[in-house]
Amino acid sequence: MRQWTVDAFAAEPFRGNPACVVEPLESWPQDRWMQALAAENNQAETAFLTRTADPARFGLRWFTPALEVPLCGHATLASGHVLFAELGVAAERVTFDTQSGPLTVARAASGYEMDFPAQPPKRIEAPPGLAQALGAEPVEVWVANYLVAILADEAAVRGLAPDIAGLGQVTRAETLGGGNVGVAAIADAGGAYDVVDRFFAPGSGIPEDTTTG
Repeated sequence: MRQWTVDAFAAEPFRGNPACVVEPLESWPQDRWMQALAAENNQAETAFLTRTADPARFGLRWFTPALEVPLCGHATLASGHVLFAELGVAAERVTFDTQSGPLTVARAASGYEMDFPAQPPKRIEAPPGLAQALGAEPVEVWVANYLVAILADEAAVRGLAPDIAGLGQVTRAETLGGGNVGVAAIADAGGAYDVVDRFFAPGSGIPEDTTTG
């Protein structure tokens, strides 16, 4: 059995968000074995693939070091890259059957394109204790599958040193038990980017994810 570590969402090695991708298997291993391998890899996600009768369609599951998750963007992108670039899949598009429905990764002129389900957020009042756990007062708070706290400026996002355990506790109810929080702000004027953000995922056993959709 082989596996690859892929730096997704990156323009150069050792940047972006690493994911481990296990080569496609004929059937799913036992859950406890997949969880043990993900814990040993100790990346935000390890992706497991199974083959189907269609050479361009695969089963896909994702495990953090602590648990299985229903959706993961960067490990899906990494899986597509491994299939195209390492395993020689000739199709222009691969489809993954997942807990979140069919997801696709397609070849593009300068990389890959993914088709993912939309998760429209709604604005809510800040949960009690959120500002204390973050160490900053949010300007706005939104929620979909996880919470998004909008802060006043770039410096506030970069300077955060949140109470990770506390953050998971105060956001668990609003995120259906997930307890994961994105924090963002409009970037300072004149930069090469529009938004700065960080993602804290105590509900998935990841104190801070290096980058996420």
